[in-house]
Amino acid sequence: MRITVSLKKLISWIVLAFFFLFLAYPIIQIILTAFSQTDRASLDIFNHDWRISFSNSLKYSLAATSCSTVLGFLLAYGNNFTRINRRFLKLNESILHFPMLLPTITYGFVLIYAFGRQGLWSKVFQQELFHIYGSIGILLGFIIYTLPPIFILINNSMKYLDTQLFIVSRLMGDSWYRSLYKTILTPLTRVLAVAFLQGFFMSFTDFGIPSAVGGQTPFITTLLYEGFMGTIPNFQFGSLVALTMLLPSIISILILNHLQKKVVRYERPRQAVIKKNAVRDWCFRLLFVSISLFILGVFAVLIIIPMVTNWPYDLKPTLNNFAQFIQDDSLVLTLKNSLLMALLTAGLGTIIAYLAAILTSRERKIYKVNQIIDSIATITNSIPGMVLGVAYLLLFSGSQLHNTLLVLVIVTIVHYFSTPYQMAKEALQKMNLNWENTAKLMGDSWLKTVWRILIPNSRVTIIDIFAYYFFNSMVTISAVIFLTSANTMVITAKLKELQHFGRFNDIFMLSLFLLIINLIMQGLTQLLKKMSVSYLPVRQAKRKLNTKVTTIVQRKKA
Repeated sequence: MRITVSLKKLISWIVLAFFFLFLAYPIIQIILTAFSQTDRASLDIFNHDWRISFSNSLKYSLAATSCSTVLGFLLAYGNNFTRINRRFLKLNESILHFPMLLPTITYGFVLIYAFGRQGLWSKVFQQELFHIYGSIGILLGFIIYTLPPIFILINNSMKYLDTQLFIVSRLMGDSWYRSLYKTILTPLTRVLAVAFLQGFFMSFTDFGIPSAVGGQTPFITTLLYEGFMGTIPNFQFGSLVALTMLLPSIISILILNHLQKKVVRYERPRQAVIKKNAVRDWCFRLLFVSISLFILGVFAVLIIIPMVTNWPYDLKPTLNNFAQFIQDDSLVLTLKNSLLMALLTAGLGTIIAYLAAILTSRERKIYKVNQIIDSIATITNSIPGMVLGVAYLLLFSGSQLHNTLLVLVIVTIVHYFSTPYQMAKEALQKMNLNWENTAKLMGDSWLKTVWRILIPNSRVTIIDIFAYYFFNSMVTISAVIFLTSANTMVITAKLKELQHFGRFNDIFMLSLFLLIINLIMQGLTQLLKKMSVSYLPVRQAKRKLNTKVTTIVQRKKA
């Protein structure tokens, strides 16, 4: 008993120490660097450049997220409150999720080659449809980036609405708009707000899209990058910019805590039969098709450009670009580094997140150290990746961790820790709390209980956590842009480097290989989840059979 308690406490303290060393201490280092000189000139951060950059980030993020939230709600409504064919909806949903498999910096490049002066669709229509650099490119990039997660959040919540309340409201004489407001919008208020805040935070802290299609428009993330990686680096100014990037995070946390009180619960959600309405269904079909065709039209260049000799001058099909890519040792090394980093991040991140969730969700006694871990886990997603990257650059520069893959793994684990932790916590909280006590009475240790009972019953969640870490490790740029070197270069950082040399064929080749890797991993995770779901009932049936056989043998002996 004492050994078990001490082991749990030891793991708790190790997890807490991990976050102190790789989250709290780096943030403290930023603060110390930011205020290392306290004269008025050094603290003059709120200059013209900062005001313009902050204002642009705020303005474009609000505009793009507003569009994404409206579109996400309409798509979720069409997915749940129409009689459109399920296969059609499933196909469009898959297309909508497609951009999540690529880094945001790639969005900018495909937008340039789709709608730029020499772009695919400019050639098709024989004119430039719009100027892609600046406002339009930024807004399109942010909408493509934020629409998938916003849609997922709203769609998942909409599935649990009591749709029969809408019919009751209509029978009571309410207008269609009033019924929509009372029975759908009001219960979804918290989710819509959370989705909006998440989309805003993603846009505000993104570096890839502004760096690719921002043109001469300054953003807070590009200002931060210039502060540390520009011609004349200014670490103090960069640290002050990083601290100002935390302002939206603080406001978001306060709003989310307030929204926790506005959860609407149902005793038993009931699904109503949706009436036939051809006009409604065709309108939503048109919406789904338009968005899917736009996404496919934008990302089509990712496949087309590497397949031609020299876009847009020589359009002969060729495979030479693939051959040149394989012969380029630096590009192959980048691909290997990204894959290794993603696998290490997914493996170690899954272990840390799962152990932390066990300690905070399966313990009857609430220890203060576990409460601290739970509090830390809820805020890690709110800290911008670039801020963490800057903090690690300041803290580990010149140390043994500097310019290693390990520091990239650690920063990615910390940056994306919140969602895997919450996924594991929710899965573990749904399990019977008496399982550990029963196992203890049977003589099993705590580790055996975790291995034999908790892990098998949460296998699907563990696979989801692994996949979440893997995909985000492959596409992240903000958290690693300051920490890579020639030997530890990963794909997203390499894309930024190749942009300076105008090597767009290599950019698309790297992006294409990244996409293929993510699609393969997606297929493997889906297969593993299906195998896990089918394996668990068989295992449970075997256990029941063995129990029955043992009981029969004991009765015969008696």
